[in-house]
Amino acid sequence: MKIVKMATGPLQVNSYMVWDEETNKGFIVDPGGYSPKIEQTIKENNIDLEYIILTHGHVDHIGGVEWVKAVTGAKIVGTEEEVEMFENSRINMSADFGESITFSPDVIVDDMDTMKIGNMELLFIKTPGHSKGGMCIKVDKALFSGDTLFHSSVGRTDFYGGSMPTLVKSIKEKLFTLDDDVKVFPGHMGTTTIGYEKEHNPFV
Repeated sequence: MKIVKMATGPLQVNSYMVWDEETNKGFIVDPGGYSPKIEQTIKENNIDLEYIILTHGHVDHIGGVEWVKAVTGAKIVGTEEEVEMFENSRINMSADFGESITFSPDVIVDDMDTMKIGNMELLFIKTPGHSKGGMCIKVDKALFSGDTLFHSSVGRTDFYGGSMPTLVKSIKEKLFTLDDDVKVFPGHMGTTTIGYEKEHNPFV
């Protein structure tokens, strides 16, 4: 499995291109906007991008969804609880940036659902708190945590659908039960590990 991190969109969210090097089938997590690096990475590695997987629906994580889908034909994946955010530019806050980003997911996943992409097996873990339908994606020893868990921090909970008690519960019960050596790839800031956050995160 190969992971390429790139900052995309005006708020420079961490987007991740992930693919199976044996089959070249892959997915992208949270494309925040147009980025020539996305096109370049796909072309240079001959990636068959099958899915656009969204940890949640805030504007900085969805700004490039329609563009990536148009270029690659990839299907959009999200949770049922996040659909209202995907489909409402006021709730996803794109209207605040002078845009109107709305779309409907092609694939709805639920807590602990799995998906095969090439030789990779993805596990979807619902972690509400930053938003109603936020989720993390675990692939082997990698966890794409969106805005649920950061290095020594957690996501904001003052947006629509946010709740700090819910977020802390999600992290403690869903993420801190994972192996300590699981590497966390968050939506902002640098990478970390579950073990480090269990010991040092001051918010949980």
